Amino acid sequence: MTVHITNLYGLGGTAKVAQQMVAKIGCQDLGMNELGIYVYQWGEEPLQERNARFDGIVASLAYGDTVIIQSPSWNSIEWDQAFIDHLNIYPDIKKIIFIHDIVPLMFESNRYLLPQFIKYYNQADTLIISSEKLYQFLRQHGLKEKPHVIQHFWDHPVDSLNYSVTPKNNKVINFAGDPQKFDLIKHWHNPNIKLQVFANPQKSFPEQNLELTGWKSDSVLLDTLRTTGGFGLIWSEEPYTAEYMKMNASFKTSTYLASGIPIIINSETAEKGTIERKNIGIIADSLEEAQEKVLQISNDEYNQMVKNVESFAKLIREGYFTKKALTEAVFKVRYE
Repeated sequence: MTVHITNLYGLGGTAKVAQQMVAKIGCQDLGMNELGIYVYQWGEEPLQERNARFDGIVASLAYGDTVIIQSPSWNSIEWDQAFIDHLNIYPDIKKIIFIHDIVPLMFESNRYLLPQFIKYYNQADTLIISSEKLYQFLRQHGLKEKPHVIQHFWDHPVDSLNYSVTPKNNKVINFAGDPQKFDLIKHWHNPNIKLQVFANPQKSFPEQNLELTGWKSDSVLLDTLRTTGGFGLIWSEEPYTAEYMKMNASFKTSTYLASGIPIIINSETAEKGTIERKNIGIIADSLEEAQEKVLQISNDEYNQMVKNVESFAKLIREGYFTKKALTEAVFKVRYE
């Protein structure tokens, strides 16, 4: 039996980084075979053309194989549904859908698509999903009971990191995100805590104690976070996005932890229990409460957090969450 895994091409941003990271770990560490999927928009693509495209993607597929589909493909839900229908032509093919993101939950304007996405997930034999909370949400909206594997955290493999630097208890909150999408940046005013935002343009706002550092490559970002110290923030003040973030796994979480700094999360975040148990971050009900806790934390308390993060980050830097999720999913679909 060969295990195949889809991989994304033709798209930038975190979606590409996450899918290519998962595919690389699957292929290099677990011996899987890559099925490349290119992102394109052709709403009127003739059926014959699309089927020929699908045949090319799955040319290496054989009887009894297993396919891990990283979802979404960022083409369209109709394209994704047609692709999985095409896989069903092959005898005894087991299908695992690894849900990275759910478009109708990411964007309120696309909420009407949720039934189509759930219909699509119902075609899977097993799911890899970020949290049990998200699985139960989908069950409430029509997902059939299915074998599933909880991802918990994204990995963030690290090629190089300045381990000679130890993060310090600087009163800084780091935020990697688009300033246009997060109102918290527009309304930041705290003379005692600096907000450092890793986004363009590069600009300083001393009156707000806010700095936009500009875009940074991954290795530079990790070293900058480690040198800056303080905390990494996973937060949204936009209600629709905030609700989704409570169920989904944020790639930013693993970026902060991979760099070696503790994090700040909402008290309803799915992995709250892990953050508490491992003592690797601050949990708050509001951004105001989070800022107060940052101000109150002592150097000794912060240094202990950093030690805990360093221990936990070994899993993230070495890709163990992905290896575990992929391996467990294959066992569920073929062994259990």
